[in-house]
Amino acid sequence: MDSTPLPVHFDVIIIGAGPAGSASALALRNSGLRIAIIDKHVFPRDKVCGDAIPGRAIKFLNEIDPSFAASLAAFGEKLVTRRTLCYYNNKVLDFSWSLEAYTAARQHFDDFLFSRVKQLDAIQTFENTAVQDISRNGSGYAITTKNGRRFTCTLLIGADGVNGITAKKLTDRQIDRKHHVAGVRAYYSGVSDMDASCTEVYFDRKYLPGYFWVFPLKDGTVNAGMGILSDEVVKNRINVKQAFYDFIERSDVLKHKFRNATPLETLQGCGLPMGSRWVPMSGDHFLLAGDAASLIDPVSGDGIGNAVLSGKLAAEQALRCFASGDFSVAFVKTYEQQLFRAAGADMRKKTKILKTMARMPFLFNAAFVIGKNKVVRHFMK
Repeated sequence: MDSTPLPVHFDVIIIGAGPAGSASALALRNSGLRIAIIDKHVFPRDKVCGDAIPGRAIKFLNEIDPSFAASLAAFGEKLVTRRTLCYYNNKVLDFSWSLEAYTAARQHFDDFLFSRVKQLDAIQTFENTAVQDISRNGSGYAITTKNGRRFTCTLLIGADGVNGITAKKLTDRQIDRKHHVAGVRAYYSGVSDMDASCTEVYFDRKYLPGYFWVFPLKDGTVNAGMGILSDEVVKNRINVKQAFYDFIERSDVLKHKFRNATPLETLQGCGLPMGSRWVPMSGDHFLLAGDAASLIDPVSGDGIGNAVLSGKLAAEQALRCFASGDFSVAFVKTYEQQLFRAAGADMRKKTKILKTMARMPFLFNAAFVIGKNKVVRHFMK
């Protein structure tokens, strides 16, 4: 007799408890469905990125959960962001934000967001549970984990990032270096002349269309990082870690700011899947969200705004699927169509502009000349 325990069945399993997965779970909290969310990490955990929490992410989270605003107000690890300064060729553009935005180490913010999910009786959470395999069964998917647990579900939402198992198992997508950014990040103390309410972005003709960021954090440290298109890294044989330090040396402003700075860690690397191409993100009984769906804004580098949006829309599609009993490829495609209207079309336009400016840097310079000393208040609505 087979003594292997039967798999535990859920209506919806969400793989990945970052902003996309947590947003999906929060949006499904009152659905009456049996839901589980699985993550390979124990929270809090680090996430290598810029640590900016943009206004769009906050807007969508407030739409998902009306009580979110009060909880966010009590979240003590955030700094309010009111402005962003962009530097290029001795020129500065000053952007003022109309929506509330913040910086917060993702280690803290993601834990704060996931903790709200863990408080919900309707959602079962599984941390320290790495998924080993996903296979199609008669009514959805069977999932096995590295620690020997077995689950089945009718609908699977993959929110486990660009290197996660869901996109690899459920689509034939390959990384395209023309739509992928190689990034590095380090935390620093002692960076001078920082305004706690202002993030900073730097451009250098040598590394276009990449950029360098310096974002202040609550404890007086900064998140400093750099991203370069992976295609450029390969073509020009760029060592991204060396380019990080070279970028500082090539900028008088950065050299001044970092003259007495102390790194708090070695440079950490990450891969950023850009939304500059539209990839498969749904199929028979499954949806992909966040970085698993390659939704990072190709201009701003923001991933969390579209992550939360996609998590919200994935939850809404899940409700439609269960209401109609239809989980087919054609029916779940509605999710992709809604996401493209909400974010994809805009990213496609931005990509065309960015590629044109990168090919002709004089246009990049012209944009800074035209916009110099103007305050832009509609940049991130």
